This record gives sequence, C-alpha cells and structure tokens, in this order.
Amino acid sequence: MIIGSATHANVHGYPERYDFILKQGIFLVLGIIISGFTLKYDYRILYKWAPTLFVINALSLIVVKFAGTSALGAQRWIQIGSFTLQPSEFAKLFMIICLARLLSNRKQEYKTWRSLLPVAGLMTLPTFLIFIQPDLGTSLVFCAITLGMLYICGLSIKLVKQALIGLLVISPIVWFFVLHEYQKMRLLVLFNPNVDPYGSGYHVIQSKISIGSGGFIGQGLFSGTQSQLDFLPENHTDFIFSVIGEELGFVGSIFVIFLYFLLLYRTLVIAKSSEDIFGSLLACGIFSMWLFQVFINVGMTLGIMPVTGIPLPFMSYGGSALLMNLFCVGILMNVYLRRKKMMFE
Repeated sequence: MIIGSATHANVHGYPERYDFILKQGIFLVLGIIISGFTLKYDYRILYKWAPTLFVINALSLIVVKFAGTSALGAQRWIQIGSFTLQPSEFAKLFMIICLARLLSNRKQEYKTWRSLLPVAGLMTLPTFLIFIQPDLGTSLVFCAITLGMLYICGLSIKLVKQALIGLLVISPIVWFFVLHEYQKMRLLVLFNPNVDPYGSGYHVIQSKISIGSGGFIGQGLFSGTQSQLDFLPENHTDFIFSVIGEELGFVGSIFVIFLYFLLLYRTLVIAKSSEDIFGSLLACGIFSMWLFQVFINVGMTLGIMPVTGIPLPFMSYGGSALLMNLFCVGILMNVYLRRKKMMFE
C-alpha cells in the first residue's frame, strides 16, 4: 500500500503507475510459497548445506563485481529479464547460516582475539566483496549479525571495548584512504545537512520535512506533498518510512514500529525456546539483522543516522530483500515447529 502511494504519481521517470506494485506482489507471493514449502523439511538440513551456500554466495558476489548492472554509483545487481536480483541481500541469510554452523561447533567462549580468528576468516571474504561494490550499508549489517551471534556465544565485553578503541585509532586511515567522497559527505551531513543541501544533505532535509509535515494523524494516504510532488528522493526504497510519517503521521509511524517490535520479540522467543543451538543461532542472526536494519533506516529518515542505503525490512521496494526476509520468516517458523516436535517426541 505504501509503495503504491509512493509511486502512484508517475513522475520523475517512474514506469507505469502499478509497475512497482505488480513486481513487488509477484515477489511477495513467491516468497510466501517458498517459505511455506521450506516447512516440509527440517531446518537442520541447512547445517549440511552451509559450505555449499558459502561457495554459491562468494561466486555470486564475484559475478556481480565483474558482470553486474550499476545504479546510483554502485554495482550490486544481476539482470534477469525484466527483473533484477541483488545477491548481497541473499548473502545476509547465507552468512547467518554459515556462521551459525561455525559457532554451534565451538564450545568455548570468545574471550581472546585468537578465538575469533575462525569467525574473521569466514566473514572477511563476503564482507570485502560487498564493500567494494561499494555497499557500506550491507557491510555494516554483516558486522551487526556477527556481533549479535557472538554475543550469545559468550563474546567478552573487553574485546568489544578494545575493538572500539581500535576503530577510533584507525578512523583517520579509514577516512582518508578507504571511504569514497560520497560516503564522507553522508557522514558530514549527519551533523549538518546544510553542508550540502542540494547534494548528500538533500535526502535528509526532505525526509525530515516529510515526517514533520505529517503531524499526529498524517496528511492522508496518497496525499503527502513531499512524496507525491517528488521532492523526496528514493521514497519507495530507502526513504519509505518518510512516506509513512508524512501520510499516516505519528500514529501510523508508531503502529509500524510496534509491528516491528512484535516481529523482533517473537524472533527472540523462538531463539530462546529452541533446544538446538544451531536453530537458536539462526534466530539470533535474523534478529540482529532485522534490528540493525530497522534502527538504521528509521534513524536515517529522522536525521540521527547516516544515509547508508539500508532498506526497511518488508516495507522498502525490492524483490531480493523481500524474498530473503520471507525466507527468514520460514526458517523461524521451521525452528519453532521442530522445537515443538522435539518436545513431544
């Protein structure tokens, strides 16, 4: 509904009015079918498939680098007919599965840097391949997933503090030699959007205007001025929460956030209820991914987080992201279903 509202005006070179809705609807139905189908099989089969998934993931990311299609200065997609797939979205789930297998096999807690070497070895290649697309946002999602899954495996807080200190020490090197100019500007506009009001700061300024103009109950569906008159860029993808804030107001925004709270709460319940460490780790990885993406995306639209191109789960337009998130739902249901079955057997 919100994607339809964001794109129905058919301005600024958008395709036909219902094109986005039709494509998203196809991926929605396909994702539901796939998620339902996966319930027939025990999720523990993913444990055996983890090495194969790692290879498939790495190959797909390499293909994107050399033969992918580009948009908005990044090369992240593979064109398949009239549809585009984004392998980095599926990479999130693949690496959750691979990391869950690795962590479930290790009984020791992570108290030293040496104990983290296997984890670093597993995560470095896909993170690097995504970072050079360039896709800093998804790279940060990988970090959040790794940190969340390590936390429940006994990650030492001392190591986290040391890592933060290390990041502060190397931050000048990252700033001058690693980050692209547009990435630097996105960090600068976080503190002052007016430093580049017609460039990197434009998205944030228009987003804050959109949300602020929504007031308590919003301007009404299909009636948001900033979105409908095309002042708000990427209103159907990264900044879709701004459309919600403008058209549905504070009430609609809080309702959506409440739905995310229920989703995350149920994910934690499933993680806690699983008697299998592999299943519990899968649920924790999915929880970490969703929590980080919701926090960053909503914060980005409010101007309290840098613009990173991280989509809002289940809301932003994008077939790859929707398929991946629905597959995650199927895995969570599978973990809970097998947990109940174990109790009665």
